[in-house]
Amino acid sequence: MSAKANYHKIGVFIVLGLVTLIIAIVALSGGKWFKNVVYWESYFDESVQGLAVGSPIKYRGVQVGTVEAIGFVGDIYGEELGKEDLLRYGRYILVRGSVADLSPHLTEEEKKAQHGGRITAGLRVRLASQGVTGVVYLEADYLDAQQYPTLDVPWKPQAVYLPSAPSTVSVLGAALHTIARDLEKADIHTITRNLDSLVLAVTKLVQDTNAQALSSQTGRVLAEFQELAGQTRRLVERPEIRAMVSDAAGTVQGTRQLIADLSEASKHIKTASEQFPGAFSRLERTVQRMDKLMSNKSQDIEDTVENLRVMSENLREITDNAKRYPAQVFLGEPPPRAGATKR
Repeated sequence: MSAKANYHKIGVFIVLGLVTLIIAIVALSGGKWFKNVVYWESYFDESVQGLAVGSPIKYRGVQVGTVEAIGFVGDIYGEELGKEDLLRYGRYILVRGSVADLSPHLTEEEKKAQHGGRITAGLRVRLASQGVTGVVYLEADYLDAQQYPTLDVPWKPQAVYLPSAPSTVSVLGAALHTIARDLEKADIHTITRNLDSLVLAVTKLVQDTNAQALSSQTGRVLAEFQELAGQTRRLVERPEIRAMVSDAAGTVQGTRQLIADLSEASKHIKTASEQFPGAFSRLERTVQRMDKLMSNKSQDIEDTVENLRVMSENLREITDNAKRYPAQVFLGEPPPRAGATKR
């Protein structure tokens, strides 16, 4: 009976130990097994010294995933590459990582469209080191998409492709290498010799120069300059010069007033010139209407003139008769005589 009881306790202890181990693994993994995870991969044309499986992936300082695998492109996609592509891309380092899926409610097509928009906006991943300890991790951030274009790969990535960008250390190293190469091309020894010769020549010139004579000449020049300044001040203070300046100021003021009057007159001339075409057009229309009226009423006008001429002749005859026979005008013709017979 005691042996069976011991086995029972041992079994319970083992089961409790396994449960505790599973809970510890889940706690240490941060509940990763219960989260939706997105796998992606990127390719680096530089050394990834210090990066290891399990290294963190951070987005602006916040850890969002971990590195899952590191290898060479040639070892994984070598069968899909030709000789030239293998020589070019085989040395690239392939890094795969996993990040939490922040959009589980989207479909696969929607996730691809969203990821493509982020890449177009400049989402890139690059190597970074933490402080002086040298701990290397991957940093994701938005960079200039024109400065860091997407690498067109001739194979089909097995995970979501995330473009990479050169690390800060790599960019700094390339800049230092360029500077060193330019210094190698420059003739440093010749430049140094010329600089030594220049320094010796300047030193000799200073030693040969008579400092005392130079100081005396400088003093005389300053004294002459002070005298010239005094003469200029006395000349400006003379009443004639002041009156001349006052007259010049009055002349300038009058010139300004004249310019203002000319500007006002030019505005009136411009206004009149703008109105002249309209007045000329109205005058032209009036003349056209008069011509049309004259052409339509020419016969009536001729008849009226003829009537006026006849009336004028009749009036002249009446005036002549009045002069010759005034009594006839006022008294009329005498009545016919009584008993007069017609022949």
